[in-house]
Amino acid sequence: MRRNALKVLMIEDDPHDVELTRRELTRSGLTCEVQAVETEHELVTALVSFTPDVVLCDFSLPTFDGLSALVVARNVAPNTPFMFVSGTMGEERAIKALKNGAVDYILKSNLARLPSAVERALQEAHQKRIRQSMELALQDERNLLSAIFDTTGALGMMLDHQGRIMRFNQAAERTTGFSAEQVQGRYFWDMFFPADEVSARQEDFFSWRQQTTPLQYQSSWLTATGEQREILWLTTFLQQDAHAVLSYICSGIDITQWREAEDRLYRLSNYDESTGLPNRRLLRDRLDQDISRFQREKRGTCIAVMLVDIHDLLTLRESLGAGISGIALMEVSRRLTQLLSHEATLARFGDTCFALALPLQEQALSALWVQEIFNALDQPYTLDGHPAIYLASKMGVALYPDDGVHSEFLLEAAEIALHRAMEHPVERCQFYTPEFNSQVRERLQLVSQLRQAIEKDQLVLHYQPQLGLSNGAIVGVEALVRWQHPERGLVSPQHFIGIAEETGLILSIGEWVLRTACLQAIHWQQMGLPPLMMAVNLSAKQFSQDNLVMMIQNCLRDTGLAAQYLELELTESVSMESPEKSIGVMCNLKAMGVRLSIDDFGTGYSNLNYLKRFPVDQLKIDRSFVCDLATDADSVALVRSIIALGRSLHLEVLAEGVEEQAQMDIMRSHGCDKMQGYFLSKPLPAAGCTTLLQQHANRIRS
Repeated sequence: MRRNALKVLMIEDDPHDVELTRRELTRSGLTCEVQAVETEHELVTALVSFTPDVVLCDFSLPTFDGLSALVVARNVAPNTPFMFVSGTMGEERAIKALKNGAVDYILKSNLARLPSAVERALQEAHQKRIRQSMELALQDERNLLSAIFDTTGALGMMLDHQGRIMRFNQAAERTTGFSAEQVQGRYFWDMFFPADEVSARQEDFFSWRQQTTPLQYQSSWLTATGEQREILWLTTFLQQDAHAVLSYICSGIDITQWREAEDRLYRLSNYDESTGLPNRRLLRDRLDQDISRFQREKRGTCIAVMLVDIHDLLTLRESLGAGISGIALMEVSRRLTQLLSHEATLARFGDTCFALALPLQEQALSALWVQEIFNALDQPYTLDGHPAIYLASKMGVALYPDDGVHSEFLLEAAEIALHRAMEHPVERCQFYTPEFNSQVRERLQLVSQLRQAIEKDQLVLHYQPQLGLSNGAIVGVEALVRWQHPERGLVSPQHFIGIAEETGLILSIGEWVLRTACLQAIHWQQMGLPPLMMAVNLSAKQFSQDNLVMMIQNCLRDTGLAAQYLELELTESVSMESPEKSIGVMCNLKAMGVRLSIDDFGTGYSNLNYLKRFPVDQLKIDRSFVCDLATDADSVALVRSIIALGRSLHLEVLAEGVEEQAQMDIMRSHGCDKMQGYFLSKPLPAAGCTTLLQQHANRIRS
């Protein structure tokens, strides 16, 4: 609550507009003292004598323009919030004004926004003054600590050439809680460090002998009560001669409070006080880091920057009060936080606005995220006993790299998109790039069609046989899913598995694949064909599900397939994502009796220590290592190494993607156990695979 009247300086040549503005501020509950000026001279005088709390400026003035007034105000009163209140500005002028230091702009046709915008600007200015005050205080503290460093008030300690404490001054006693008598003759590493750090501290000490100049370092010391203190030390050496150190003189200052003050300042400078979320400053830093990582690692295809404005929060504050509005604000923050992965950033961008930065594998996935966010925010809010409340929201989206390659440009683009969305009577979300809307719609259409494909049984399985290289018999098949699209025909998995994984549809698809494959394996056995191993792929999302083991148990029980004839394939990257957890899941699967295989082996970064602990039965050599076997000696050497690794770990090895006789001969000569690929057969529908298996069985019998 403000004790004094709000001093408002208006740069305006129309007295009628001055009165309208004053009335709007007064109607919102603000007590205002308004002074209006029209010329640059009057502006400078008023900034000095009137000392306004906020400056409101029309953009078009008879004697000078709004941008010139902004320059004058920034020079004379740089800490006073400056806002434009104008009949028309246009996006380019508005962006230029914001870049030059204006905190906001309000159209005269929408003066209802002015009171909340003024309150927000005053709050931000207040926080800025607090930060500046803390920065000055921190600088004073640093200067004081620097002075203490050179006085007897600093911690003082003398060590002999073996690291034993010879002298210990009063400042050191006060800081550590140990008396000089307690530490006399003791090794300093035994006194002030936990047991697991003693060896490292000893090594540090004896490395000092190589130093020829004073050594400065920082370390965390344990006090007599077990408290940790951050000490900055300067160590000099007293030498008996050019080759022998007689003793070490250590002068230290306790910088614990300094570090804590730095931490507090960092929090205030980078996080929003109300929600604890990153603020605009930290958002820009993290977004720049995401962009740098994107450029360096080439991961994904875009970064989506989304601004979500919950404009009903203002109405809620006016109708039910700031307390209820604050509860709603925290609930919005909680819902958005629950949606995001650790790679994403959620920030408080404004009074009612949140920002999200999402690294995505595909640009069109941004549309799915838009829907996910709206779904979360559209749920009713139960606030402190009030009936269910619904809060409307709007969103603006910009995409890296299409809409900008720097955080500043991306955020500006997202803000423009948000403004367009808020002005639109129907659309809740606007993308900054209009041309991209068609791609988003196509992606959403694909998701909708994939859901229908699951419901209407448009998914089918094809089976690719696997050949034992020692006896020439077909020993198993791999089940591969296809989409029999009513218009596009047979769609291969690379066109829909990615989106299925992202949307969670892979869980229902994966269970259908497993159940169908088990039924097919039982059907072949009932026909009198030799029992075959049925290989089924597990996706990353499936493998991370808590009910995975139960789901597989249910499938085996319902279909009647013995567990020994089911082989589950995990990619190398999935198994290594969380190795310790993977080991536990694999052990549970092995306890059921199923076989486990590492798919695409050699394309990831397996830790051999973990690999030998994985209870797997087989390694599958990725097809990328097989295609050049006949012509590339390096590929042969790599394949030979993988086979040898499998042998040393007592694992079978299967080569996939074998398309030529020469490739199969090389694999057989180096001791590979199995192969699959077009040289034996392409993936076949169930009927075609049945015919192939019957022919092969008859040939083996004869």
